[in-house]
Amino acid sequence: MVIPARNDAAGLAGAVASALAQTCVDVTEVFICVGPSSDGTALVAQELDRGHGPVRAVDNPAGGISEALNLGLRLACNDILIRVDARCALPPDYAATAVASMQQTGAANIGAVQIPVGQGPTQRAIALAMSHVLGSGGAAYRSGRELEQVDTAFLGVFRTSALRAVGGWDVEFARNEDAELNRRLIQAGYQVWLDPRLRVEYQPRATLRGLARQYFDYGWWRRRMAARHRVVQLRQLAAPVVVLGVVGGIVLAVTVSLGFVVLPLGYVVLIALAASRTTGATFRERLLMVPALATMHLCWGAGFLASLIRGPLKLAPYTPSE
Repeated sequence: MVIPARNDAAGLAGAVASALAQTCVDVTEVFICVGPSSDGTALVAQELDRGHGPVRAVDNPAGGISEALNLGLRLACNDILIRVDARCALPPDYAATAVASMQQTGAANIGAVQIPVGQGPTQRAIALAMSHVLGSGGAAYRSGRELEQVDTAFLGVFRTSALRAVGGWDVEFARNEDAELNRRLIQAGYQVWLDPRLRVEYQPRATLRGLARQYFDYGWWRRRMAARHRVVQLRQLAAPVVVLGVVGGIVLAVTVSLGFVVLPLGYVVLIALAASRTTGATFRERLLMVPALATMHLCWGAGFLASLIRGPLKLAPYTPSE
């Protein structure tokens, strides 16, 4: 198992504990690949290294997720490599179920369904927004119901040989490295499957500011991935269109006619209605879902458009957030 960790001191011990608690399989290696951090992540990783035989803390001076995963790939001795996120907790049967699905399907990668969860009102609202169809865009890894082939997947249980055959993760991708890797696996003739029995809890960003940085990064690197592989899905164009509609409506309302304000107002009404009909949420969480959905849409779309502009205009390189 490989766990990229950077400023993840709070969740790292839980992620490692869930990795070591797997049933019906022998967990013989857990590599914590630690990037430069300011919250004591390295100290937590070293303590876990000393306290558990299979756990090994590995320095990742480059700091990136792809670099961390490639470090684990180089060190791995097992035929199966499992990616673990420091913000996630694996269910006890995760590895055994994934290996069984891999044997059944012949897949090179078996992915999970991501279950966003939160601790406080804002984080819970963000989790609800991520789970809603307006937040997930219908992505299989958020709403999958059946064992099926997919274009990409959350986390991943990989055949080590397949990863090495395609060169591992591309270090040029600071985000969307999973989608880019899965694209190369498929192009090389391998299969990527989603198993809905693999349900992994994920703690999203706890603030709207953190969510904004994260989704701007996602949009930026998704456009880079689309440019690299000349492929884009229609649902991935929804957020850029929302940005153009909202911004364009405001500009036209100010400069041409107040009637154009219907565009941004209509968008706000749409997400407010979606939030109001969300089950299992308190009134406060429904209210907070509105800015959470708006943040996800507008920042993802802005990142995509900014990356599109940066390409032909050769602007200064963009440095992603942590």
